[in-house]
Amino acid sequence: MKYALVIFIYSLVGTPQLLHQEIRPIEYPTYYDCISDGFITSYSEIMKAGREIVEDKKIAIKFECRPYNSI
Repeated sequence: MKYALVIFIYSLVGTPQLLHQEIRPIEYPTYYDCISDGFITSYSEIMKAGREIVEDKKIAIKFECRPYNSI
């Protein structure tokens, strides 16, 4: 089974608000590959946003790996 990485970026200021949702256009051959890239991608997104934005907007990232045929 192949998997797709879905990333959700939230602001936790006040009521949590979804800022961005993305389905990565990559087919991962295993769940392990997908979940590993999810952690790497999440860290990368935090670094791209920068300390000030992460602090001000209280950025949180959630990700999941879904079977590729279910998206």
